[in-house]
Order: sequence, then C-alpha cells, then structure tokens
Amino acid sequence: MPDIPLQKRSDAQVDELTQEDVAGFVDQSLVPTMAINRDLRYVYANQAYCEAIGMPIDDLLGKYVFDVYKAPSDHELSFQRKCSLSFQGEVTRSDVHTSVLTDEEGRPRTVHWQTTQEPIFGPDGQVRHLVQRAEDVTHLVELQKSHDVMATELDHRVKNFVSVILATARITSLSAASVEQYTEDFCSRVDSMARIYSRMSADGLKGLRLRELFEDELAQVAAKRNIQYSLSGDDVQLTVKSSKDGGMVIHEFVTNAVRHGCFSRPEGRLDVEWAVVGNELQVLWVESGLTGIKPPDKKGFGTRLTDMLPNARVKRTYRDTGLTIEYIVPVEIIIDDGDQDENWLASD
Repeated sequence: MPDIPLQKRSDAQVDELTQEDVAGFVDQSLVPTMAINRDLRYVYANQAYCEAIGMPIDDLLGKYVFDVYKAPSDHELSFQRKCSLSFQGEVTRSDVHTSVLTDEEGRPRTVHWQTTQEPIFGPDGQVRHLVQRAEDVTHLVELQKSHDVMATELDHRVKNFVSVILATARITSLSAASVEQYTEDFCSRVDSMARIYSRMSADGLKGLRLRELFEDELAQVAAKRNIQYSLSGDDVQLTVKSSKDGGMVIHEFVTNAVRHGCFSRPEGRLDVEWAVVGNELQVLWVESGLTGIKPPDKKGFGTRLTDMLPNARVKRTYRDTGLTIEYIVPVEIIIDDGDQDENWLASD
C-alpha cells in the first residue's frame, strides 16, 4: 500500500465498499464459506466451499445441509444445537469433525474441519441467516496425534531409563567396597549412559556405529592419561537397543582396564578387533604388556552385566600378560540393516 503523506491525506480519494465488493471478497476467499436460512437450507456458498465438498453451487442452493453433507447422526444433532444458539444471536464454534474428500486425481483424502457460525441480522433486528466459515485444521489434528504418541512413548522411555538407573544402582552396590567407590562407579555409569543417549539424539534418533562406542569410551580415558590402543573392524551399524547395551558393556571393559588391566600401567596396550562372521558379530578384546594378571576373587559389575544379556556369549581368558575377552552376539538382534527407520523412543 503506498504511503500517503499526512498533508495530502485530505486530498486522497476514499472509495466506499459496496455490498457487491464485500460479496466479491467472500466469493474469492480461500476459506470455505456458506450461508443457510432458518430451515438449514443453503442460500449461498463460495467457490472454496463448493470445491471442498465437490459440488457446484447450483446443486447446493435450496438443499438441506445434511442432504448434501453426509454426517453421523450425533454430528447432525450437534450442528443443529449450534445453529439454534446462533439463530438466537450467538457466535458458535463446532467441534472438530472429519470428512473424506477426493483430490484432483480421484484419491481419497481425510480432512479435519472446525466451523464457526455467525448470525446475520435483518433490518428488523432478527437473525435471518447464518454464515459458516470452515477451517481446515488437519495439520493441528495430526500435530496433536504426534504429540500424544510422543508423550506416551516418552513416558515409557523415561520409566524404562529410570528402571535401568535403579538396576545399575543396585548392582553397583554389590561390588562397591566403600561409599566413595559406589558414588564414583555409579556416577561414571550414568554419565556413560547419558553420553550414549545424547549421541543417538544428535545422530537423528538412530543407533550408533560400534566403532563410535569404543572411541567414545576410550576418549574419556585418553583425556586423562596416555594410553596405547588400536581398533579394527567392519563398519557395523547397531540398533538403538544394542547401542545402549553395547555402550554399557564397553564402559565396563574400559573401566576394568583402567583399574586392573592394560590402562593401569604405562606399558599396557589394548587391541580390539571385530567382524561379522556368518550370522554372528564377534568382538575380540586383547590386553597385553602386563605381568601377573590373575582372575578376580569375586564377580564384578561387568561380569554381572554380561550375565544379564541372554543372547551374548562371553569368554574371559586371564593370561599373565593381560586379559582377553571374546564377545559374540547374533547379528539379527544387534545390527541395524537399514530396512526400517528405528526410533529410539519406540524401542525397548
């Protein structure tokens, strides 16, 4: 709109809107709009309304609303009640209702509508007609559905995560020799789980690669001390669940190496190899460069954890020069083959 200087506004020509102009605006509006009389029969419908219900104006005028628009009986009764209030002078708004429309290619399309009914008063002050505007609220309905699904799944995930935390707290207490050790171990495990969840969220809510899990845990140690290690293996994309389980197992392996194994001494070294062999993922964890390595006197958290994973086969060999762990799991339960987009919120 051009800006008219104040001193020139008095000279500007002002066009008054006529009824024809207003009717033209409504005719051209993209908002489906219609008008009915007290008998709930059509007296007007703009082009947008006709296109929405798939009927020309000539087939609408004079017809009873529900002879044209098929709806459940409860919706018809609700609409009649709204109209009754509007004919008494109130502006009413209907509940959201659903209809199935046909697109230009003849395909059905579900649309959710919400309508507003406004009274139109005659010269005598009586309501003669109602004007109804129909708003397509499909996007809001779908958004609410998505919100409800996410809220339900998030509730499930939070409860599941809390259960894991509580189980971790209980198992940690079985192997901790002091309150200080318990606090350190428990916080370290929760921190590891939090990093995994954070990485999965940053990676599009998908599982992680096996190499990422090893690199993340080893980086925590490398930030505090010089360590020697190598990683070698196939590019393995894990599922969400196996990312969480695998991350916890690797955290325990690394923690044990820091306290009792190859990372507890400068001369120690770790070499990790993995490969998909047949229908199994085989991981070989080899610590070396040490002397005097012996089996522990009691079962620690890491052993208890792997014992809780029924599909994993774990073999620990305590050599004098270091610990060797063979970890084998079926491919079908841990590797994401990419056939489905797995959402970590919806996985157990």
